[in-house]
Amino acid sequence: MKPQLLSVTDCDAQILQQIKARLDEFYSTVSDYSAFETPSEQIHCWTHIADRIRQLAAAGEQVKILEIGAGRSGFGHFLSDQGLRKICIWTAQDVTRQNAEWLEANADKVIFGDIETSPIKGVYDIVFSTFVLEHVVNPLMHLDSLVSLVKTAHGTLFVFCPRYDFPGYLTPSSRHLTKLIRLKFLFYSLMSRIKTIVTGKPAFLIQTDLAAFYQPFFTDADAIHWASLYDLRCFAHSQGAGLNILKIGNPKFPSKDWIVKRLLTVGVSIQFKS
Repeated sequence: MKPQLLSVTDCDAQILQQIKARLDEFYSTVSDYSAFETPSEQIHCWTHIADRIRQLAAAGEQVKILEIGAGRSGFGHFLSDQGLRKICIWTAQDVTRQNAEWLEANADKVIFGDIETSPIKGVYDIVFSTFVLEHVVNPLMHLDSLVSLVKTAHGTLFVFCPRYDFPGYLTPSSRHLTKLIRLKFLFYSLMSRIKTIVTGKPAFLIQTDLAAFYQPFFTDADAIHWASLYDLRCFAHSQGAGLNILKIGNPKFPSKDWIVKRLLTVGVSIQFKS
């Protein structure tokens, strides 16, 4: 497939289907994908979710939570460590059954398949994803689906993902491309971000050809979506929702950890009102 960087609104259905087909094949055959091997522990992100659970639990009801793209999630263990397990109903969703045994042993409920086709609407107090949005073929449709799953009365959507709108920051999935193509991608990305800021319309940039298809796997070699804080902010505004930027962890400045958590990663909560 020709390497391109396009706004999702400029991608025709055939291109998106081709990307999804290649990704489905990749996930079904890859042997060294870290999300299939070790439990995911994202405590620095999940502490924000724990705070929201405590707020909701004060009303005396169990908190219904949906984790998107759970993989081999350690979220259940995290809830137990926080003393929150008994007041939550945690549903885990994933597109692949690679982690079925793990999820069925740890989550209260499990959903397999594309969340975009889920008939369940407006039932969860909290919906969250941790480093999933960058792997979504159609992020606009995906986020619309997540919004439909959140309770309309005071529900919260949490999204944690890389921030690929930082100037000069290229997705790892583009490392196999020539320098000229990567420079073109950077320029297109910059122009798209400026357009989003000026017009208030999110771009949701999609890369059509990924390093994961050609090389041994490395972190985010399968990142399709060049996730952007500007896009998330505009999307939340279009939903009439409030967006809060969340600090991830407590890194020391200056350090590599500070650069990663403060500049190259984004965490947001999107709060819905009745």
